[in-house]
Amino acid sequence: MKYAKILSTGIYVPKKIMTNEEFEKITHMKIDPHYSQVIGINHRHLSSDEETPAYMAAMAAKQAIERAGIEPKDIDLIIVGTDTPEAITPPTASKVQYLLGLNEHKVPAFDVNASCANGALLLDIASRYIALGDYKNVLVIGTYAMTKFLSWKYAWEALFSDGAGAVILTSSDEPGYMGSEMITDGSWWYNWGIYMGAGKMNIEAIEKGLHKLDFIAPYPAEVNEEGWPALIEKLMKKLGKDKEDIGMIFFTQVRKKSIIKVMEKLNLPLEKTHMVMEKYGYTGSACVYMALHDAIEEGRMKNMDEKVVIFITSGVGYQQVATAFTW
Repeated sequence: MKYAKILSTGIYVPKKIMTNEEFEKITHMKIDPHYSQVIGINHRHLSSDEETPAYMAAMAAKQAIERAGIEPKDIDLIIVGTDTPEAITPPTASKVQYLLGLNEHKVPAFDVNASCANGALLLDIASRYIALGDYKNVLVIGTYAMTKFLSWKYAWEALFSDGAGAVILTSSDEPGYMGSEMITDGSWWYNWGIYMGAGKMNIEAIEKGLHKLDFIAPYPAEVNEEGWPALIEKLMKKLGKDKEDIGMIFFTQVRKKSIIKVMEKLNLPLEKTHMVMEKYGYTGSACVYMALHDAIEEGRMKNMDEKVVIFITSGVGYQQVATAFTW
């Protein structure tokens, strides 16, 4: 049996920045000090017309490939996770494959949409492909361009930022990937989303603004503050591990206070997590990969031998996924 190990990471961050102060001037909505102190966001990155989801994904992938010390042609499979795709169809992953110059090699590529839970889910899917022996090097990418779907007139829109994160997983004789747990509760499907689709493809839907992100009802903080610890504890029990075996947890970077509360509930020090919302804002499908990349850059992933590293991600719908690796 083969195991999937994380080989390298890469990110792409759009150049344009909008501070909280600038957001308040544009929207006439007061968001601070709440956003800076509770959410942990003081600015956001806005993608240009040229910085499309596929472009950002390809740029993050190129950095990951370079850091891995391999060639693009060494990639055997590409999986792109996003709920802000280049188009409804064809898949964003196909364009990413082309931008990486891998169309000549006919490298398989496909999209996944578990909303912002994509990060942990893609790692799980890629690891299973590697375990079967089908592929050696799998490139997973989370790409997010939610600012393209905003109306810029609501305070909650301050949450969103654009960017991409990439991870290359490679086949190994040693763990690696350990396992995962996931849940979905479709009763929350109507709370938050972009509801323009085949079910409502008409002029009336456009006039109602369904092609924009719609915030109908809030998700209580408890969804993550109670859901994350429960899912982590379930996963650790499944793996036959104790919480003391955890070396690092990467959460969806959606709310600073929630991450702090969860670490307190788990009775783990804050040193065992890493937050990047103050650097990048909230980047959905990309955020846990960006957090991992940043932690590696800061030297925080050293001395992790035989420790469990957990990626736990949440998304509207709602989805929650926790995936564990031995570092």
